[in-house]
Formats: sequence, C-alpha cells, structure tokens
Amino acid sequence: MEDEYLSLSVGKLEIEWLRNAIGKQDHSVLFKQSDKASVSYHYDDDKTGRITSKDGQGYRKSLSDIRNRLDLLGFSFKNLPELLKEYFDGYPSEDPSLNKIDTAKIIDILSKVDVASIKLVEHEGDADIGEFFTRRILTIPQFKHLKDYLDKFKKIERYVFEQIDPYIILAALAHNTANENLSVEWRNDQKLSDSPGTYQKYLIVTEGVTDGQVLKKAFEILKPNVADFFEFIDMNENYPFGGAGNLANFFKGLAKIGTNREMVFIFDNDAEGHGSLHKLKNVNHPDNMKKFAMPNMGEFSSFTTIGPTGVVSQDINGRAVAIEMYLDLKYKNQDTPMIRWSSLDKNINEYQGALENKHWYYETFMNLKLTEYKNYDFSLLAKLLDELVKTIIA
Repeated sequence: MEDEYLSLSVGKLEIEWLRNAIGKQDHSVLFKQSDKASVSYHYDDDKTGRITSKDGQGYRKSLSDIRNRLDLLGFSFKNLPELLKEYFDGYPSEDPSLNKIDTAKIIDILSKVDVASIKLVEHEGDADIGEFFTRRILTIPQFKHLKDYLDKFKKIERYVFEQIDPYIILAALAHNTANENLSVEWRNDQKLSDSPGTYQKYLIVTEGVTDGQVLKKAFEILKPNVADFFEFIDMNENYPFGGAGNLANFFKGLAKIGTNREMVFIFDNDAEGHGSLHKLKNVNHPDNMKKFAMPNMGEFSSFTTIGPTGVVSQDINGRAVAIEMYLDLKYKNQDTPMIRWSSLDKNINEYQGALENKHWYYETFMNLKLTEYKNYDFSLLAKLLDELVKTIIA
C-alpha cells in the first residue's frame, strides 16, 4: 500500500513514515508551487513481494534550498540540540534514561551521515510503531554510529526516536556539504496550502518606505527561495512616522505591549540610526523582536564626501550609509557618487550625511528589467541580505 511509505525523503533516505507519523504531514512550508515535479511513489507488490515504483506528481527541492527555509523556521543547525532536548523532555515517558541522552551528540552523528552513499532503504511490508526506525534506519550502514550510541539506552522504546521532528533530521543532514545537492521529495499530489503562515513570516520594519521596497525587490531577485518568508510594513499606509527616531519609539512601545510576530527593525548605518539604536540599548524586549543596523562595508571606508571641509574621501560607515548605498551606484551613471554632510547629531557627536541624488539610484533599481540584471552589480545588496538573515537566525 502506498500509505505504508514515508511521504518525505532526501536522496534514498525516507524520513517520515506516513502511516505512523504523529508529527508534521503537511510540508507546504518547505516548498513553493514552482517546485512541483514528477516524483517516485513506492509500494509493495503483493504478488511478487518486491518494491515497485511509479511516477506521480509531488514536490522536489535541493536539500541546500530546504536548509535555507529550515533556518528561517527556527531549525538552524545551532538550535537543533536544544530542539531535540525539548522533544525528549516533552515526550510522555517515565524512563529517566531519556534525560541522559546527549542531544548534541545525536545531531553531530546525523550531520556526518553521507546520505548520497545510501543505496536503498529496504521496505519489508507493514510494521508496528517503532519498527521502521529499528529495521529500516538503524540497519543502514551509514547509521552505525547512531545505533552504537543508542544501544546504550536500550530501555527506551524505539518509537520515541521514530517520532523525532523530520525537520530536525533534515536540518542536521543538510549541515553535511556532501548532502546539499541531494533532492528532497514530498509525495503529495495536492496543491500547496498557504504557507508560510503569518507567524512563520518575518515582519520587516524600516525607517522609510523606500527601504522596504528595495529590500523586498532584492529578496525577490537574490533570494527567491525564501522571499515569501518576509513581509514589509507599508510605511505610507500603516506607519506614517518615518525616520530613525520614530522607529525607535515604535520599538519601545511594542516592546511594552508585546507581540507574537517575528519582527526585525532595520536602522540605517548612519549617525541618526546609531543614535537611535543607542537609546534602545537598555530596552528590554522579547526575543521575537530584533534590531538590525545596516552593516559596514569596505567599499564605504573611502568614499567621496562634500561638506565644510570641501570634497574629500572619508570613511562613511556608521555616519552616512542608508539603503541606497548598497545599490549599484555606477550603473548608467557618469557622475561620481557623493555624500553631502548636513547637521551634527549631538547624541554621538557625528555629522549626518546622505547620498546626493539618492532618489535617482532608487528609481533606477526599482525600474530594473530582468534583461538588465546581468549588468547590474548586486554584490552589496547580497551582502546586506546575508547579514540580515544571519541576524534573524542567530
């Protein structure tokens, strides 16, 4: 019967047994509709007793792409031991041995499994709860180290391990670079449900409306695999109080009220942004509210500026870096990009600066056509998004 088989697999390793699964069975959050593909469905042939396969519709994605989505779902590699411990702690078992398991060791063992070298996960027909894990996982040579370790805890019912969240297993296997190009297949011929859900998405709050629009388009171009995990507050419609000061006040107020949304407040890497961040230094806030300052870049360490001292090259990191600075300032531009200094921020004793003609750079980027992407330098935007994602999953 088809339902005797796992619905989710990576390479030849099946990691979720559909019939006995207690946990997740809807994996829409791992895939996008564009991942729909022909996948193999396996079943027992009652006449021959052998495993046969047939093609059907499902979803397929590389494990490296799956890992990026798992990171944003809270399954980053560094979180896995604690997530596994929480699972064991919450399992309804009176066996005290469960508390003695070294979850970091299990994750380490899983992360060293070379899934590509697994030739076959043999199906032996129907099985009772727990038998899939003992007969079809621990018997695989690549899982010998896991078997050796778990043999120290023989009193623990094996079905405890069979019900480990498959996302923990996927994230551990994805840490091994030898596995990253393997395909993750979900045997599901239905349309994906609406996912990620509201509370799985990250609400990005920025100083101004252009910041959010640039970041949204940058994610769509550079990280399309995870772009659906991000929402941006429309500053014109929903938060008409632009600027770093008001953004900081919004953060303070929300920290007192509380929110269940994952939120990231993004400040410019300039004098005003750092001044506002300094005011938030001692503000207590929940872990789901994060602060992010646009990062320093070597490209900004010697940048043309104009002000009281004339035209000079200066380090503008922390002084005049807003979202426009991460755009391609040379694209279709004959003039020298320049920062103009204006007022002094007394909180940090630094002059506030801004890119001249910044709206032109913004409009040029927002109007980019697909055919122009190859000539546009996205390198700084890519670094910005990488740093933002690191902050989120830290």
